[in-house]
Amino acid sequence: MPTELLTIGPVHNIIQNVVYAMPTRKVRVHSLAVVEISVDSIAWDVLTNSETIGAEAASAFIRCPGGNTTLVLKA
Repeated sequence: MPTELLTIGPVHNIIQNVVYAMPTRKVRVHSLAVVEISVDSIAWDVLTNSETIGAEAASAFIRCPGGNTTLVLKA
């Protein structure tokens, strides 16, 4: 199954532990749960504050390890 590309603007519903591709620019991530980002889809880092005030990220991939969630990417 190909990796789904998330876009800037709309609300995205993401499924637990499914890897999604991020836009090819820095974005602000607002999510309802903690999400992780990665540049290689192997090593993952928690994106701090994404579920509270939002967090800036410039990475290739994103996932949610704790369950399904909703997120928005802003320019």
